Amino acid sequence: MEINNRRTTTVIQNLNTNLTIHTIKPELTSHAMQLRLVGELSGDGAFLLKRAVEPLFASPKPPMLKLFMKDITYMDSSGVGIIISIIRRIRETGGKIEIHDLSDVGRELLNILKIANLDDIVSLACHQQ
Repeated sequence: MEINNRRTTTVIQNLNTNLTIHTIKPELTSHAMQLRLVGELSGDGAFLLKRAVEPLFASPKPPMLKLFMKDITYMDSSGVGIIISIIRRIRETGGKIEIHDLSDVGRELLNILKIANLDDIVSLACHQQ
């Protein structure tokens, strides 16, 4: 795993995946996080996302997560599974999650969340393209 620190963005990338995670405004508090996902959310990339959000749950405060997903080009069942796992964990801890800028792949995720009755705690901030 490689972590590059920049002024406002931390980039997390595992060389075995096609997913890059950009942490936006890393100076936010320990219970709040903004992530821009780029590439494929599958296999090792799903595990990378899971590891990236773990610090949210170390705080005693309810977690707040914003995911920017317009640059997700592919998502398989492991990617969907990790998103559902994160949403459930946020729900259990009284937190909030926002999903921004859904691509076509992200809209498929939204349909799955509706089927799983998990769309009630997900705030969507979609910009139609």
